[in-house]
Amino acid sequence: MRKWIWKALDEVVNKEVYSNLYLRNHLHEVDEKDRALATRIFYGTIQNYRYCKACWSKYVKNKLNPKMDVLLTMSTYQLLFLDKVPSYAIVNDAVNIAKKINVKYAGLTNAVLHKVRPIETDNMALKYSLPDWLYKMWTSQYGQEKALVMASASVNILPMYVRRNVLNTNESDFDLDMFVRVQDALYIYKGNDYFHHDYYRKGYMSAQDEGSFEIAKFVDPQENERILDCCAAPGTKSMAMAEMMHNKGHIDAYDLHAHRKDLIENDAKRLGIDIIHAGVQDATTFKSSVLYDRILCDVPCSGYGVLSRKPDIKLHMVPEDMDTLIPLQYSILNNVCQYVKVGGTLVYSTCTMNKKENEKQIEKFLKAHKEFSLVEEKTIFSNASQDGFYMAKLVRK
Repeated sequence: MRKWIWKALDEVVNKEVYSNLYLRNHLHEVDEKDRALATRIFYGTIQNYRYCKACWSKYVKNKLNPKMDVLLTMSTYQLLFLDKVPSYAIVNDAVNIAKKINVKYAGLTNAVLHKVRPIETDNMALKYSLPDWLYKMWTSQYGQEKALVMASASVNILPMYVRRNVLNTNESDFDLDMFVRVQDALYIYKGNDYFHHDYYRKGYMSAQDEGSFEIAKFVDPQENERILDCCAAPGTKSMAMAEMMHNKGHIDAYDLHAHRKDLIENDAKRLGIDIIHAGVQDATTFKSSVLYDRILCDVPCSGYGVLSRKPDIKLHMVPEDMDTLIPLQYSILNNVCQYVKVGGTLVYSTCTMNKKENEKQIEKFLKAHKEFSLVEEKTIFSNASQDGFYMAKLVRK
């Protein structure tokens, strides 16, 4: 199992493969009884990568093979964070894997892992494996208390949430031990290997976080309305809105890339939804001959609100990411707003905690577009039980 985890982490850390896609495509290779632990070690290592590496790197003088970096970091995570796993098993497996990288690393691995101890630090960015610049930005924008809550949330193992498809199921279908109802059609899913569950294959359920579900509700879609989801792929919010509309009305779900349009179409088919019309469009330039009752502008963002769920963002984030994202977000909002009916609703949303991508964008937009007014603004901060999201509801006068 540990060899599989090491190879999986090497793909994510050194080759920048998305962690969630890797698990989706390869978790079945692990014995079913080991999948929960393998997933925990896999995500836990990525979430705590900076801290765990700091714990072992002080005992190594020379630069190591990148595969060794991954091996020592994942082994350190297990030693420091998993109480029920025997230390000798962790070290022994690590030594055996090290031999496969290069036999000279066996002794070093054994020595280093026997020395590893937790680091006591007042540096909260290091403690929670964040870049120093991000923690400083959060403190500046939201204050020390909220910054600390968000930082600690980034290393949480969150439960998996699923949305019950109200079109083809009843509440009684989910009256099972593996489902715990949270709100409306949203449940915590306690099972393993969601993609191979019968309920997934039959279109009875879809993975959707609480905050993402909240955005779909925030749009407040109604039966027989015409709705645009302009940055829709993979289509999670489009599907949720279609289910809320009882599959009556019309939803245009657009994305920039053709292969992501296919994801939308495939999921709609799986769920038995036929009011979603997927298309390939650039939201910054697309033109429409029709106006919409509601438009959801769920723009590309830095993802600082979903670090727990997508921890590989931590591995590769740089502040320069914002230099391209912020103009792109505004360009999308500035273009699609013209296709909202008078009296219609425009919702802008992100999964990030960064006022430059959130409140500041809406302030700038409202100064340039007097025909819109802000009705409601909502920030869901990432915490021990959920990811972080921002949403703003605008109405065209």
